[in-house]
Amino acid sequence: MAEKMVLSTSLLIAYENMAFNPRQYQKKYKRLMKLIALPYKTNKKQLIAAKEEGLSQSVFDRLIPQLQHQADRDDSLEVIASKTSLKVILTEDEDATLPYIYYRSAFILNQITVSLEASESRDNLVRYLQMLCSSATQVTICDNYLAQGWDNTQSLFRSILPRHKLNIQFVETPVSLAVVRNSTKVTDNFVKSVCNHWTVSESTQYKDSHDRYLLIEAPEGKIEVMLSSGFDHIWKANPKEITCVIREK
Repeated sequence: MAEKMVLSTSLLIAYENMAFNPRQYQKKYKRLMKLIALPYKTNKKQLIAAKEEGLSQSVFDRLIPQLQHQADRDDSLEVIASKTSLKVILTEDEDATLPYIYYRSAFILNQITVSLEASESRDNLVRYLQMLCSSATQVTICDNYLAQGWDNTQSLFRSILPRHKLNIQFVETPVSLAVVRNSTKVTDNFVKSVCNHWTVSESTQYKDSHDRYLLIEAPEGKIEVMLSSGFDHIWKANPKEITCVIREK
């Protein structure tokens, strides 16, 4: 089973030490259990740091044999998080930004909600979308106005999608809408101009949907991104407010 997320070192200690010292960790543990998606991912580097900060010796002895020879044993939390399905790190930092999520936030049931006002920077959202797509083998894009806002939405291909073998599927614009059809922009020539390893085809998965979706399929699992406004409002000079819901499928 693929790991779902990463815990900050202090939360890892609270989770693993609960059985040995419930009085000290019970309050934090109960809150964490409302949010945690298991199994979580860790590595040798974090485990050593956790031991120095109070992780039980018996927990350390149980976990270290399976971690000390892994290829990612010395990687940062951000790097190992990129190898999980949700690609997030739960933290006690109230001011956390993606891929870190405050463990008392509204993240529930393996679902992340990111709301940005029109004037707020999209930089952290873009970086998180890059992480979500980093190991993708197939993506499905649904936005009836993808081609209409092409000056902005082509950034989805140019700055988000990974430069490796990738099957890109898109949902065609309904003929009832008097806008530019997606098939006129999301062409084989276009995707090959960005990355020669990409292929493109039409999908009916979200046909007739008015919502905007990015379905990401990767070895770690499937993640669906739903946007309240079109993809162009990630890159538009004067965007609307945007809410982005990320959930496992």
